[in-house]
Amino acid sequence: MEKDNEKNTPSIDDKLKDSVKKDSVKVESAEVDSNKDVFKDINLEQTARLRTIKSEDIESKRRGKKVISEMVRKPLKTSSIYKKKYTILALIVFFAFVLAYQFVKVKNLDFTKLSSNIEKRVDMANFVKGNDVDLKKLYGINKLEVDNYALFAPKSNMEANEILILKVKGDTSDYVNRIQKRIDTQSSSFKNYAPAQYEILKKADLVEKGQYIYFISYKDLNVVYDAISNSYK
Repeated sequence: MEKDNEKNTPSIDDKLKDSVKKDSVKVESAEVDSNKDVFKDINLEQTARLRTIKSEDIESKRRGKKVISEMVRKPLKTSSIYKKKYTILALIVFFAFVLAYQFVKVKNLDFTKLSSNIEKRVDMANFVKGNDVDLKKLYGINKLEVDNYALFAPKSNMEANEILILKVKGDTSDYVNRIQKRIDTQSSSFKNYAPAQYEILKKADLVEKGQYIYFISYKDLNVVYDAISNSYK
């Protein structure tokens, strides 16, 4: 019995070994706990950094949006006074354009009225109303080449009085050249033996205006121009 008790009773060495094992287990558990604390601190620090970065990103984005919104140009607010001024200015420009157009536009002649006005205002003793034959004979122009015309030819070859008003279909330069040829021929004739008629022809007008050509050889040009100005539609 004593021997069995001795066997069951642990020895001093066994007690020392158990004590060492327990201490080592405590140390290991302490190390594990400390490592956990370290990792925990690291994770907390990283989380804090992530949160800081995210908050900075959000703030920068907010600031960027604010700057962009400030850079966007807002529409100008126009008061009723400015609107009235702009309206008045637009009306002034419009009416100025309309008035200017009245001066530069080419008006259409009423040839029936034109012939009547010329016959009333000029001394017809020096003229004869021309026709298609006279137009071709004096200027080499066929009636079919023009839209309309009014011709007052001289009563004789010794007269320099002529009035021709044409409305042509195309380019006016060819018609002007034909009329100028007539003027040059008559000038050469009158220069030597009819100085008075030569002076009338020398002061004659040959004018182009749009599709109209005006040849006026008369002692008083203003009378003829007055008849023309009162013959527009």
